[in-house]
Amino acid sequence: MNLNNLMLVSGWILCIFIGLLGLAIIIKIFTGDIDLSQLISEPNGDASLSRFQFLVFTFVIALSLFLVIAASNPTRFPDIPGTVLTLLGISGSSYLVSKGIQFSDPSGTVNPNASDIVISPSQAVVRYGQTRKFGAVVPRKPDSTVRWAVIAGDGQIDKDGVYTAPASAPAGATGPQHATIQVTSDAFPDAHDLAVVTLS
Repeated sequence: MNLNNLMLVSGWILCIFIGLLGLAIIIKIFTGDIDLSQLISEPNGDASLSRFQFLVFTFVIALSLFLVIAASNPTRFPDIPGTVLTLLGISGSSYLVSKGIQFSDPSGTVNPNASDIVISPSQAVVRYGQTRKFGAVVPRKPDSTVRWAVIAGDGQIDKDGVYTAPASAPAGATGPQHATIQVTSDAFPDAHDLAVVTLS
């Protein structure tokens, strides 16, 4: 087998492998094993043009490779035009640049849509009349101040995250009582996290 034939066979093997891989992905999508909810959208639900563009371009390149390899009466593994490789590189680069822009604004601060806040502990048991200190971290802006609130149940929490349980259980209460604490970042008002307190 000469070099041209070897390259042609290798091209067909690559083409078949890519086709089978694509078929397996499509099957997984239809059976629900692959979640598409964030494939072309951000975690907060916003549409992502960069992800959509990168997805479409990837499928176009894969289909083009198949059509080139499966051309009528090929004599050797075809050369992929440099312009196609250039476009693929531009597509990948534009995706990375757009993601970089998304995570920062012109002032250099982090985009609120990309931030989060983590409360600790997320669950706690506090005796009636006792206190418990909660903490919160904003990973993308550690110096951000936060606001605390008890949004369900009894008790109070101060600006430093110290929760004070009520003195006693409500009259007629049966079973354990609960309170829900919410912490919100002042820098990113949409970022918040919750903790559940079990009163005992």
